[in-house]
Amino acid sequence: MSRARLLGPSARQSELDEARERIVGLVASRDPLRQLLEPGALQSLGVRDSSPFWGGRAGAEAFLDQLMPALEALPPLEAGVSRPALPKTVAVLGDPDLMEVLAGAADLRLIDPDDWESTLSAADAVLLSPRTVKAPRARGRVITAAREAAIPLIYCDTTLPEPGRPEVKLAARCDVVLTTSEEGAEEYRRGVPSSVPVATVVQPVSPLRRSPLGSRTHTHRLVTHLERRRAGALDADARRGLQWIHDGIVSSGSPLLLGLEVRGPGARRETLPVRHRPYCAPSAISHAPGLDRLSPVGVVTQAVAGSQTFFSPRTLDLLASGSLVLSTYNQGLNSHYPEVRIANSAEDVAVGLESLELEELRRAQGDGVRHAFRRHHAVDVLRTALGMAGISVPEAPDRVLAVASGDDAADPVLAEQLRLQTAGAVETVTWDELTGRHGDYDVLVPVSSAHSYAPTYVEDHLAALAHQSCPVTAKVDVRRADAGDPHAQRHHGAGALAAEEVPPSGRPLTELALSAWFQPPADASLSPETLIASLQRVHLSDHLGHRPRRGHTVVTSDGGAVPGPRTPSGLADGDDLETVRREVAATAEREGLQLSVIVPVYDNGDHLRHKAFASLRRSSIFETMHVLLISDGSTDPSTVDTVEELAAEHPNVTSFHHGGGGSGSASRPRNTGLDLAQTPFVTYLDPDNEAIEDGYAQLLEDLRAHEDVDFVLGNMSQWARHHTRLPYAGILEETFADHAEPDGTLVVPDRALEALRFRPLGIQTVVARTGWLKSLGISQPLGAVGQDSYFFQQMLHYARRIRTLDVGVHTYYMAVSSSTINTLNPGYFKKYLPLDSSRARWLQEVGLLEAYRRDRLERFLVSWHLPKLKRVRPEEWFDAAENLAELLACYGDHEWTDPAALEFWDDLDLARRRESSRRRRAGERTGAG
Repeated sequence: MSRARLLGPSARQSELDEARERIVGLVASRDPLRQLLEPGALQSLGVRDSSPFWGGRAGAEAFLDQLMPALEALPPLEAGVSRPALPKTVAVLGDPDLMEVLAGAADLRLIDPDDWESTLSAADAVLLSPRTVKAPRARGRVITAAREAAIPLIYCDTTLPEPGRPEVKLAARCDVVLTTSEEGAEEYRRGVPSSVPVATVVQPVSPLRRSPLGSRTHTHRLVTHLERRRAGALDADARRGLQWIHDGIVSSGSPLLLGLEVRGPGARRETLPVRHRPYCAPSAISHAPGLDRLSPVGVVTQAVAGSQTFFSPRTLDLLASGSLVLSTYNQGLNSHYPEVRIANSAEDVAVGLESLELEELRRAQGDGVRHAFRRHHAVDVLRTALGMAGISVPEAPDRVLAVASGDDAADPVLAEQLRLQTAGAVETVTWDELTGRHGDYDVLVPVSSAHSYAPTYVEDHLAALAHQSCPVTAKVDVRRADAGDPHAQRHHGAGALAAEEVPPSGRPLTELALSAWFQPPADASLSPETLIASLQRVHLSDHLGHRPRRGHTVVTSDGGAVPGPRTPSGLADGDDLETVRREVAATAEREGLQLSVIVPVYDNGDHLRHKAFASLRRSSIFETMHVLLISDGSTDPSTVDTVEELAAEHPNVTSFHHGGGGSGSASRPRNTGLDLAQTPFVTYLDPDNEAIEDGYAQLLEDLRAHEDVDFVLGNMSQWARHHTRLPYAGILEETFADHAEPDGTLVVPDRALEALRFRPLGIQTVVARTGWLKSLGISQPLGAVGQDSYFFQQMLHYARRIRTLDVGVHTYYMAVSSSTINTLNPGYFKKYLPLDSSRARWLQEVGLLEAYRRDRLERFLVSWHLPKLKRVRPEEWFDAAENLAELLACYGDHEWTDPAALEFWDDLDLARRRESSRRRRAGERTGAG
């Protein structure tokens, strides 16, 4: 896909707008047919090969016909060599779809209502599901007979976000209740006997239904949306998001193939818009397993937005097939699968597809495959279910041992990289020591100090062994996706590990130190030579997770070398600030960079890569941005590796690492980033947020055009359960309308914050002059949350002239499960104390404290703090309330009037009296003892 850079509307949309004008002129001409037959006429009307009518096609069905040879050439799907079927017989009552989802996980048998005794007699367990509710024939007899025979009844709900009364009633008759929805689990717990355990499990995916085998053999830019859903399943946000996705795909010029099936009452009202109907091939959905592998990008909709555990199972189908997933919003996907792209507008979808580079695409696809088969494998899900029912099953054969030459085994960098693997610490032995370790491992991983291994390297191998049948997997020994793709996600002969089978480059496809062996022969004389000699075939997955290493440097994709590899232990003391300051200055000057983007990072490398950084790369001004990745002492190896890799691969990216672990919030890394910034302009972006609509480019252009302005502000959108647009620009324009100049510049009045009623706005929607911001001498309180709003208040107070643009700048994902601001306990309110104590002192200094108490304090308590206090666990309420009272006290005496505020103080007073009484009684008992 091209590296197109866009400013404003999509290039494809502009092309179509011009074509529309030509069509109007063509129709009005004296001889339209003659003009249409002139060379280049069709192309001038916006027709591309992405059109379903290109090249004489009759429509999308004809396009599908052209794909059939590629579909038929795909290799058959296989069971994973490391995930054989569990040695158990499991009867399934009334749900053939559950049988399909768990395909290959055990000896699964669908109960025949007319012959249920024979199936039940051989069963180790019986699976029931919500669909069993609709299969009443023989259900009662099966349940009764299973109980009499002491056969566990396992209720497994993988389809409902929240169950109804019939589902809960059926679950109550089972021995174990499992659901993929935490919200559903609460409903089941309320409705089943307390003796019945209820737990959440992940949704299962079987490699016999989906896997990435053969997914790199087709180079078409195809985007597919193949989905079955019930009518009325999508709310307004999801429907709008789906329109964004379809419009963005068409606007980008990517070939789109739709195969949608809407069922149930009201289905006729959910027809596709006329503009999308040409892309619909109804029969495409029957080819979904193959098309998922052929298309590099797949679309999915989410019927549920506000769950951290439940999302459309179709998402897993796409991830497991090696597709980049483009989805409507879901909290859990955004929190735990950041490689899934959430649609924020049609323009962002279009720009994202137009600017998507192959390396970025393959990285997202590789992360998706690993997550699918390491978190969701059907065998592992069923293993969990049977284990909860008290049925003994073999453990997953995932014990890993690394082997290296004597010198390499003693290499400290190699040893630490293997110790920090996401699959768990991996021990390294020498080839001579290996003989005595047979039986201690399931997977043997030969390694070498000639390579730098990413923390996900071993887990990539384990995922590959779980989704295909080759007992040997390997990485392609190249640095770029275009060189590795012809060989990736395919089986090869033994020559792939030797010099006989070579690509055009003349090098072997891979080498022993990039391979993994499942249960290799237990030979006393096992050596590199005998291991290779035993090889019959090998599965090459991809080129990711490793880089060439030369002593204390690693090789970048362009053949250069940078210092490394760096690991958390090597960064325990952090980077030297002055050294990095000189590096930042040299980089800014060498690359001609204009806008510093400060990204605070702490143990969220996946979000950094797939959210913030990917969104910045879509900007038309990315090459002139200086992206400052400031790690707040990250201890997560994957985060450190991601930060270092991005800095090594992009000349306009600089990293800085604080030592000693996290400081508790984004304040320290943001302060460091501003201190280091050397470009004329600066902004901020958190790693789990995204830049949108090329907003930074437009803010920067406007600020450059107005030299007397301190900063320019745009708008923010946010996702929680619903999508909201926050019109920051309009708020400032309305508040300071009396201070606006003819060109729209706002002269900031005295006591501007009071006029704004201290409403918090965000610094991630602002581009400011770096010199001016540094000259203010302000900083964000260390360890505090909410500090960015306070920082903006200070910026606005000290600004002289500002401007606004009605443009989206960034999206804030409010419900990221690992975010500091979403972790509700007493410590959450404690983190506000540094903020409020600092803000109260500053407000006192600038004469605004009384105005803040009058206009903001009580309103903020009622609208922000108290709703969060209600979500704290009851046993932690008192400590949390005391912490809240302490931060409110920073602002001095205040006469509270709001009923909710008064109720809070009454509740706290009562809790204090109870706590005092409890302590007095405890003291009396101690004294008596």
